[in-house]
Amino acid sequence: MKFILFCVALLLPGAAFCQQAIPDITGTWKALSKVETKTTAGTVTGLDKEMYKTREKTYTFTATTVTITQGFGKHSEKLPLRVQSNQLFIGKPEKNKQPYVLSVSDKRLILTKTERKVKKGKTRIDTEVVTLEK
Repeated sequence: MKFILFCVALLLPGAAFCQQAIPDITGTWKALSKVETKTTAGTVTGLDKEMYKTREKTYTFTATTVTITQGFGKHSEKLPLRVQSNQLFIGKPEKNKQPYVLSVSDKRLILTKTERKVKKGKTRIDTEVVTLEK
């Protein structure tokens, strides 16, 4: 009996973890901004900010794809999509592919991707933050 209770106690937290709410991102989101920051050895070495006009760039999410439309509808690209917990993988699956981390607040969706590289003993961190609104 103790063994059964022990197993149940181990499984419940795992089940609760698996039931964490995956943010519902389906639908069309308009891009508000994209900020790319490059940092080397703790010093910002590059900063690129893009602010988008209404409907200049949109992201349309389904369960398995995202269609990114740019130039007020002139160009669009459909890519495979995979959401796992709060991580978003866009594009073809690749080994060591860096996911976006999802944050949902009210009608805003924030996608953050951070990549770390070490070159000549210095750590370079590239961060991309895309802000979308429903």
